[in-house]
Amino acid sequence: MIAILRLYRPDGTFFNTGEVYEFSFVKEAYTPYSYFTVTFDADDCPEGEYTGARFNVNYHNISSGIIDTLKIVTEGGKKIGRVSSRSYTSLLLENQLPPGMYSRLSINSLVDNYFSIPNIAHESNSEESYIFVKKGSSMWDGVVNLSYKLTGRYPYIRSENMIMISDPAEPLSFTFADEDIINVGSEMDTRRLVSSFHMADIEGNYGTYDLTNPDAATRNIVRNRYFELDRRFLYDPLQGCQFRDSIAKREFKRKFFLYSGYEGEDLGDRVTFSGIENGRISAVRITGGRSGIFTEISVYSDSFNP
Repeated sequence: MIAILRLYRPDGTFFNTGEVYEFSFVKEAYTPYSYFTVTFDADDCPEGEYTGARFNVNYHNISSGIIDTLKIVTEGGKKIGRVSSRSYTSLLLENQLPPGMYSRLSINSLVDNYFSIPNIAHESNSEESYIFVKKGSSMWDGVVNLSYKLTGRYPYIRSENMIMISDPAEPLSFTFADEDIINVGSEMDTRRLVSSFHMADIEGNYGTYDLTNPDAATRNIVRNRYFELDRRFLYDPLQGCQFRDSIAKREFKRKFFLYSGYEGEDLGDRVTFSGIENGRISAVRITGGRSGIFTEISVYSDSFNP
């Protein structure tokens, strides 16, 4: 198993830990950060403060971010460490934008001009639109709203901390034959499905802007949601319902497979496997331990993942 954990000190210097015993890593299209947990040999781990972590699997840097927890235990003369970390893009959820209307906003100006969050990059896109920021909305909410207006898609994180709102210019392509796969499957998750959305008009009355989800109705799921006029979509009010419906259908259906190893797959890359031709990778889950490294690749089927 090739896995390297690097811990960073406040002054920017770093220390590569001892042997990695086991780990888990998750990155998926609707979570604006990757996260991992690693258990490692800490016998040679120097005392002191650590402020960041980077994890490498099979010579691929897969995550770099803040340390949520770091625990070192000595037992029987042996020091064992355990670290959990989220990529720096998780901080987009923890910074709020001032409420109000933002006109002529682009991904470039939104990410570059409001908060200086270290180690975050973004797709270069100067296309502009307006967004309306409600009180308490996070910076990530702003990215989501702007991405939906500009591309009709949900943003995602590529590489270690790269904010993307469109497909990568040069996605990698992977093909897995049946004999390369340990297991393959599909999953349906209806827990988020909403049957009907009802948005008030400018006068606060309901009945003008409504949307019904046939997938929920077919499954006898009755979940009604009422909300005020969404000022983010004044140019096309019904989009307020359609946006919420797309969010509710996220991860509704997925196909996945598990194989031994890790070849560098990332969100936005393309994969071909049993029943899927050139599917857009929506989730990567990697685990490692005594038995080796195993990777599960998922392809979602929903409004944001054509």
